Amino acid sequence: MSISLSSLFEKMGKFAATNRRLVFIGFIVLIFISLYGAMSITMYSGMDTYIQKDSKMYQDLENYNDKFSQESIVIMVEGANVLDPGALKAAERLETMMVNVSGVDSVFSPATIVKATNMQVTGRNEIPSTVEEVQDLVALNPAVYEQIVYDDTHALILISYGNLSEDQKADILTATKDAANFSGFPPGYNLIITGNAALSQDMNVEMSSSMGILLALAVLLMVVALTFVFKGVRWRLLPLAVVIIGLIYTFGFMGIAQLNMTMVSIAAFPILIGLGIDYAIQFHNRMEEELKRCTTRGEAVVSTFKYTGPAVLSALFVTCISFISLLTSSIPMIQDFGKLLIVGCVSCYLAALFFGIVVLYYFDKFSEKIAKKEMETGKKSFWSKIFSPLPKYKNETDVVCIDASAENGAGTGIKHGTEAGTETGTETVNESNVITSALNKIIDFTLRHKKTIFMVAIVTGALGFYADSTIPAETDFKTYMPQDMPALIDFYHMNTVMGGDEAINIMIETSDISSPVVLKWMDEFGTYQTANQMYVLGADSLASVVKEYNGGVIPDTNEEVRAIYEQIPDSVMEQYSYGNSMMLLNLNIGSAMNDLPMDGVKTLVAIIQEEIVWHQLPPGTTATITGSSVPYTELLTSLLSGRVQQTLLGIVLVFFALIILYKDVYKAVGPVVTIGLVIGWSGLVMYAFNIVYTPMTAVMGCMILGSGSEYSILLMERFYEEKAHGYSPTEAMRTAVTNTGIALVVSGTTTIFGFLALTASAFGIISSFGLVTVINMLMTLLASFVIFPPLMLSLDKLKEKGLKQTLGDFKNALPLKSNKKTEMI
Repeated sequence: MSISLSSLFEKMGKFAATNRRLVFIGFIVLIFISLYGAMSITMYSGMDTYIQKDSKMYQDLENYNDKFSQESIVIMVEGANVLDPGALKAAERLETMMVNVSGVDSVFSPATIVKATNMQVTGRNEIPSTVEEVQDLVALNPAVYEQIVYDDTHALILISYGNLSEDQKADILTATKDAANFSGFPPGYNLIITGNAALSQDMNVEMSSSMGILLALAVLLMVVALTFVFKGVRWRLLPLAVVIIGLIYTFGFMGIAQLNMTMVSIAAFPILIGLGIDYAIQFHNRMEEELKRCTTRGEAVVSTFKYTGPAVLSALFVTCISFISLLTSSIPMIQDFGKLLIVGCVSCYLAALFFGIVVLYYFDKFSEKIAKKEMETGKKSFWSKIFSPLPKYKNETDVVCIDASAENGAGTGIKHGTEAGTETGTETVNESNVITSALNKIIDFTLRHKKTIFMVAIVTGALGFYADSTIPAETDFKTYMPQDMPALIDFYHMNTVMGGDEAINIMIETSDISSPVVLKWMDEFGTYQTANQMYVLGADSLASVVKEYNGGVIPDTNEEVRAIYEQIPDSVMEQYSYGNSMMLLNLNIGSAMNDLPMDGVKTLVAIIQEEIVWHQLPPGTTATITGSSVPYTELLTSLLSGRVQQTLLGIVLVFFALIILYKDVYKAVGPVVTIGLVIGWSGLVMYAFNIVYTPMTAVMGCMILGSGSEYSILLMERFYEEKAHGYSPTEAMRTAVTNTGIALVVSGTTTIFGFLALTASAFGIISSFGLVTVINMLMTLLASFVIFPPLMLSLDKLKEKGLKQTLGDFKNALPLKSNKKTEMI
């Protein structure tokens, strides 16, 4: 690192050591502020989490929703005869109760249409008293009733509302359930409250409750990991406590900045726990190391700040740079995910740097007091089991840490090897330590077989990138939910009975909605699509309603059309027209959203768009394809192509960030090549486990960049630090692996245990993400110790010899053809 940065961290260390009480109290106060901010966080799953608000598709959808569509709670009525006067009067009572609920715009049921038709025929706005009278009214306008009455035993009641908050929607859903209970349907009738709105709310509730459980399980598993893996240090669970504080700060920022919690956000917290654990363990491990060497605790604090602070900051910087690529996504929830990761990483770093080191200072000080008291009294206390004193090195007189007057890194006085009685590292290598022993064996193996390792890694990485290109994407969020969730079961039941009600909606904008030319075009286009497109089951519009009222034909004059409009109920006119300039044509695609893969739906939309052009709209008329089904096709494109662009951009950003940071192309190549191989292997994992791309797995490449670059940078920093102390490249790398590597194994293992908790989620999108991440973290650790060390040593050798000399050596090693003239001589 640069001299200025090292000096800056030394000054920060002196400030923290001198003002440790202020630092401690300040971070505690921040916890309470963050907890207050976190209270305003809400779970959100609206359409604007999938599509940019300033995109044409979103604006078209908003225009459609404002003029023709509203969010609705759907009540499916099942019974012997849904047109029975008793059932219709119960529906009328339910309608009366719901129209008075705050936020409800309208209630539409069979009773609504029967009363309106009866008013036109008899002048009485009431439900007839006999089934025969009701059936006579239905026979007058069967197409109108078919919208919500599917057969004799099934009908729908639609409760619509506008743009409301999640709390207001929840209140309306609760009121709907109460109204259904008090509506008094005859015995044998069953009411199922379902639909996208109810399903979305139930999903938000389920995700909110499951997130707390998953985070608690993740913390529990991490406690287990730290207990059994992070050995040889005191207070091994402290890093987890420090990370939790960092997460509290992150939650507080989310609330204050009004970032919504989405299903993708849930994945951020295990990632942050993993990265934060690594930061905390790095500082914890180094602080313990410096406490053994230094004369005073204050010197240990300054030394830890000076040497570990810049190294971890470098890793943090590159990690955040890799996450910046997420901000380029066209999916808002992934953008928020990137922001959350960046803020969370910074929060965890600051908590580990200041709060974690200061707490270690106080813990060590308290341990010394307990030890002195026990020596004076000769009695062991309970607290000594928790606060045990740290044994100093035997040759403690040779140890001096930070010389305040030292400049340019000289005079630090940290002696490596001799004071610890070892030849290969900055601390005594405990041969009984399983991790250290394993790392020594791994480094020996990789250095002996590096050519074979490189070849296997490159081939498998290339295969992975190819396999990745064949992996499909899934944008139907119902497939992500727990399949036994009651709201989802009801939703599927409704689709089974009704045959699916998804539609591709076409907004027709014209100068006069009573134009017979436009109505005939809509009728012909809808008929053509129904006859020629397999998945278009039917078409309905104002044209079909006009035909129902006019004996199956569309009039030839505007005046005749207007006369028919006057006979059509206002509620029906509002479904198909807005003002005098816009109409709606609905192409019913039934359950195609469930039956077809999303790329099939995207193809269908594209074909319909081409058909509109081919059929030539009347002059002065425009058509816009929109509706709730269409945006998911855009989401498919974003997941398949957008994730590749994000990953490539992330790799480029990390490479140039390393160039800027180190001003050394060799130091940039090592981490980037290592991470690139892991990204390729990730494609193999997803292909092998048949896991598709979702908004969560789509960020996998950037996540690997973030964690993988951190591991490589920390190893590289320690490698060059040891080289600067006079070690040969091989011994410097061995020292880096066996010392920094221990902390990486501990943090990596802890992170893996945290992600294991996600595999227990009932949400498929979360459990599959957890499984892939666990395997990817294992591969990241593997690459850090198997690929990176020999690669970095090769690059370091290339750097020292120079590129020209290396090429010359390679040329000399090639078999040269004999010179025939020379042979003749």
